[in-house]
Amino acid sequence: MPATCSSRPGRRPDPALREQWCQRLLRFERAALSVPAFCAREGVSAPSFYSWRRRLRRLHPAAEAGPDRTTPTAARLLPVHLLPAATAPVELVLPSGALLRLSPGCDLAFVRSLIDSLGGAPC
Repeated sequence: MPATCSSRPGRRPDPALREQWCQRLLRFERAALSVPAFCAREGVSAPSFYSWRRRLRRLHPAAEAGPDRTTPTAARLLPVHLLPAATAPVELVLPSGALLRLSPGCDLAFVRSLIDSLGGAPC
């Protein structure tokens, strides 16, 4: 079993494996696929994907600063204009997989703060 980047005693980080996962997470951002579909394409398990994403976030918390975040978990807000007659909810699927269902006329400041809190940190 290869050594992985871990906080567990006795385990040494493997820089090549870490880099492989950083590249994989960047490919995930560009792929516009769900996590299960991306993992199937890459031949990795979803639990490994989530574990590495969480692990790499902890290693690089300062990387999320700045307006030009281009990592797999960076939430991007785009202007959306709802028609006055819209009665159906709007659904947002975040890169983390979280689904937000918003009714027309909801508090946009709250939605922004919710998305920021669910957005996560980059690789």
